[in-house]
Amino acid sequence: MDYLDIRKNAYIDALTLRESTTVVSLWGRVPWEIVESFGVTTVYSYGMDREVTEDYTDNNYCDMLNSSFAYLELGKCPFMFSSSFFIVDDSCKIRYETLRKKTDKDVFVYKYRDYKSLIEYLEDKLDKKFDEEKFDELIEKSREISSLIFNLRKCDIDERRIYEVEYFSKFIFDIDKRIEFIKEHIDDSFRDKSSVKLQAAAGVYKKFDQLIKEGYFCEGEYHDIFTKKGFEYIDEKYKQFDFKPDYVIRNCSQFDYDDNVITY
Repeated sequence: MDYLDIRKNAYIDALTLRESTTVVSLWGRVPWEIVESFGVTTVYSYGMDREVTEDYTDNNYCDMLNSSFAYLELGKCPFMFSSSFFIVDDSCKIRYETLRKKTDKDVFVYKYRDYKSLIEYLEDKLDKKFDEEKFDELIEKSREISSLIFNLRKCDIDERRIYEVEYFSKFIFDIDKRIEFIKEHIDDSFRDKSSVKLQAAAGVYKKFDQLIKEGYFCEGEYHDIFTKKGFEYIDEKYKQFDFKPDYVIRNCSQFDYDDNVITY
């Protein structure tokens, strides 16, 4: 299977969905479980290739942001185009300040663990109340996804394939179908693997033979076997970490970097 087809199909899905529902772009580690409890569709929109920057002049940021901003300003990302507004976390000041300058769409900066402000913003923006029952349902599905990814990483499967399943499954907007897709790749095999922690792996994962883990820094989701529920689960899944990535994206402003620099 060409997993890129999942993302390509999601482009069409997003353009179609915007006619019947609200599509929201998430930048960074924003708890999608809270956002989707309002009945919207969320999509991760960061850029994952360097080619788009060849026609772009403002390449003054890290490789990931250069790609992301190029897609945004050149109008080449259906996800960004389809989105009614953007939500970005506060982990990278350059990202959220520059994003606000580069789009006319509303940009909400989600501050770490400030769920109250996020919910109030969404209630005002969407003119509907936070649905606690829907939130609880999404928490259970999110916990299942994390458990599945955790178990997938143990399987005797090519490390790059594991990351492709993890990353591209996010673009299956029907969460039940997403869960089934991940399940299809899990078997009873087992193999120990060395791993590498990265900031945003989609643009660089083919450069690594190790098992890729993200969700600790500026993008991705942290996966584990979680036992907590509700907002305690959100606390645990989206917690901040005090270590550095094993490799740093070129020109990153968040970390001092030496030889372990990775380029798009």
